[in-house]
Amino acid sequence: MDLLIRNGTIVDPVMGKFTANIGIKGHKINLVSDQETEADEILEASGLMITPGFIDIHMHESEVKNDTANREMFEYMAQMGVTTAIGGNCGLNTGLKNTADYFNLLEKDGIPVNYAGYSGYCFIREHCGYDRNSPLDYPKLSKLTPLIKNDLDKGACGVSLGLEYNPGISTEEMLWVGRLVKEYPGRLISAHYRYDSNRSLEALAELIILARETGVPVQVSHIGSCNAFGRMTPALDMLDNAVWAGVDISADVYPYNAFSTMIGSAVFDDGCFESWGKSYNSLLVAEGKYRGLTCTEEIFHELRKQAPETLMVAFVMDETEVIEALKHPGIMIASDGFLRSGQGHPRGTGAFPRVIGKYVRDEKQLDLVEAIKKMTLLPARRLELSHKGRIDQGYDADLVIFDFDNIIDQSDYENPAVPPKGIEYVFVGGKAVVKNGSYIGGDNGRVIRFGK
Repeated sequence: MDLLIRNGTIVDPVMGKFTANIGIKGHKINLVSDQETEADEILEASGLMITPGFIDIHMHESEVKNDTANREMFEYMAQMGVTTAIGGNCGLNTGLKNTADYFNLLEKDGIPVNYAGYSGYCFIREHCGYDRNSPLDYPKLSKLTPLIKNDLDKGACGVSLGLEYNPGISTEEMLWVGRLVKEYPGRLISAHYRYDSNRSLEALAELIILARETGVPVQVSHIGSCNAFGRMTPALDMLDNAVWAGVDISADVYPYNAFSTMIGSAVFDDGCFESWGKSYNSLLVAEGKYRGLTCTEEIFHELRKQAPETLMVAFVMDETEVIEALKHPGIMIASDGFLRSGQGHPRGTGAFPRVIGKYVRDEKQLDLVEAIKKMTLLPARRLELSHKGRIDQGYDADLVIFDFDNIIDQSDYENPAVPPKGIEYVFVGGKAVVKNGSYIGGDNGRVIRFGK
């Protein structure tokens, strides 16, 4: 073996908890056994837990500038145990004209974690000059077809919709996108719903219709920020009933009661505060000249007009309902992480350790094996990544080794870029990117091109 990890407590989403040695050869797990074997390097993991690398099914990569891949978000991902990150969500993009170019750039510059990405439909729509508030007819839609197909042909894992960000997208247009994706077996639609709060069930119903009518798997993005307004129980019931009826739909959630997005987005259009039952003081300015300040009506309108790209944090969700989603057996855990020069929301550096430290160990809201399953095997199965999500012979050597007694997120809304503690090692393809609790970097991640 190249590496033997000895005497750690393995937490596998299928086999549960047990103590064994793990042998790694190249980028694969070659041995899981209580037997010793020769190895070039031996890592003693007694007293530590070993899980499959976390798969973040919903994150946001840093934008490209000067034709160089910005590694900021990938480095944050690695430090909290994410070994495979799925970007291009919410219909957004990375600063390049298409997903295929971004794949090429990452492969040229190198990344510390594995990456797969959606084709961002809202970006493509706006790139063609179409207004976000206006529906498109078929002649206009036909201009989008080659752009979407190019991304899918080059390996995008599907298409992401940002219905709340581009409210002009009609249900008919959404179904048209679904029919395009249907031509590529194994691809998904990731969807940021059309409405939150008091119209969230209506928005969820629309996504169930999308999955039912097209037959394309639909991933509902961050269901907490959609339904944690007194509507989580009926929302989860709707999903359960749809799945029972044969509809291929699922959802993810991040472990916080505040969302974050740019102040210029349609999320903050007129009526948002009435819908949430909140006011301007429920918002925190996350970057820029007012960073760290509670929003006022004056700051809100100034930033909407003069600095619409400013990231905001909105404390508008019910934490008990977020926990309800976290505990639901079919809901995956994701970060929805995005920081810009270290500014933004702490979920981008703390989501996965927070679940283990706060909701599993401290509050006992979740069983450890079930939580790990939500971070590993469930997203691996959703994405049909057949060699990820477990610790077993033949699986990719993507691993997280942590101290269960100490693992916890350390970032907060004032300091969102602080890495977690308690994560001792992270391996991507058999190579360490975190060692002895410190990020050491590396370029062992690879771009996962679907259909290739």
